[in-house]
Amino acid sequence: MTGVPAPRARVAVLGAGPKAAALAAKTHVLNELGLADVELSVFERDEIGAHWTGRAGWTSGSERLGTRAEKDVGFPYRSTYRFGAHGKEIDARMQAFSWQNHLIDTGSYQQWIDAGLPSPTHRQFADYLKWVLTRAVTGVRVRRAEVTGLGYRPDGWVLEHRAAGGTGRETSYDGLVLTGHAVPGALPHHPQVAGRLLTAAGPRALLHTHALRPGSRVCVVGAGESAASCALYVADTFGEDVSVSVVSPYLPRSRAESYVEDRVYSDPHTAAWPQLPEADRRDFISRTDRGVISPRALEELSRARGVSFVLGRIRYVGPGAAGRVRVTVDQPGEVLRRDYDLVVNCTGGSPLHRLTALLDDASAGEVEACLGIPLRDDAALAREVDESLALRGLRPRLHVPGLAGLAQGPGFANLSSLGLLSDRVLGAYEHPAPTPLPARSARTVIASGRGTPE
Repeated sequence: MTGVPAPRARVAVLGAGPKAAALAAKTHVLNELGLADVELSVFERDEIGAHWTGRAGWTSGSERLGTRAEKDVGFPYRSTYRFGAHGKEIDARMQAFSWQNHLIDTGSYQQWIDAGLPSPTHRQFADYLKWVLTRAVTGVRVRRAEVTGLGYRPDGWVLEHRAAGGTGRETSYDGLVLTGHAVPGALPHHPQVAGRLLTAAGPRALLHTHALRPGSRVCVVGAGESAASCALYVADTFGEDVSVSVVSPYLPRSRAESYVEDRVYSDPHTAAWPQLPEADRRDFISRTDRGVISPRALEELSRARGVSFVLGRIRYVGPGAAGRVRVTVDQPGEVLRRDYDLVVNCTGGSPLHRLTALLDDASAGEVEACLGIPLRDDAALAREVDESLALRGLRPRLHVPGLAGLAQGPGFANLSSLGLLSDRVLGAYEHPAPTPLPARSARTVIASGRGTPE
């Protein structure tokens, strides 16, 4: 196999989670095959898979993965989309990083098969990510460092970082990839109660620092998987002695899961996604990914005693009686006020929150001038994500997979198509230019299950 490598491209990834693992594995394979010359630097403040271990927030680590484990860092193994005839060899080599190969290497493949292919826990998934990132080495660096500042320059991104050995500064990155959860926006509240407001981004251990006793009441705000996970954790940990109220605009909704939905997540061109009306794309994402709960979690919630649901939107959180906090909820036709010992904010946030927090003022202004859109306007920016999952009109590139669902496909914001995600991002640094993605007929492909190029 021959290829014409491009001049070395330098790409920085913020966060060592699933997307970073997929990018690292694909970088390793492309570099080994001589199809690219990419230097991928992964910056992680805590540990690989930090938000999956249960030690850094978002999960206790014991929840089951909602996505099938077979949708690993190489899935859907269709690199022919982006790399043409070389795609089959790329996919064959990516099998070395597959979930099944991980289990074989760690001696647990037989057990997984005999047990009926159970979904791994989040902590087990974190172990898989560590396994991948210790084996993807050609052109890949994983750095235990916190990125503390970003600068946008015409010749490349500038990263300032802090690690145990001190601070540092690196320049000339051709691409920057933002990963990780969107931080929830702050609930309107009185400063006096700030100490009793937690977010899903904080470690679960913080719940125990508030000494919840029999009769305590916890308010969980949110309608999606994070809210369900937090509510179940409180119910399982503290039992019926602590009651949980989940406040959301609507009753719990099960995530739509069928062959059609899964296929669109795996391969958005199955449905000619970019050509669908925007209203249809937003509706699809709403039914399948935003503010919805997996069937397994919903079943567990239905059995959890002490968990109730309150319909409405939070207006304000202020001081309550006996040292509690008073939550004011706007409901149709009335206002509800209840006192709680603790409030956990599990609502959604902006994928660009981290970027705006790190950019210096001059860089933020220049980025907005290039884009022609304010960085806080997520709705407008979501329409401007190109095929490489980068914001159009910005060079050096800024890849934001978490914002790519509307324009490019719903699976890029989650774990549904990590291999396709890495093809899209790294294809931007391949030489010669990748073959354009084929146009398709949504009706023909969905009905027959055929029509995808090999």
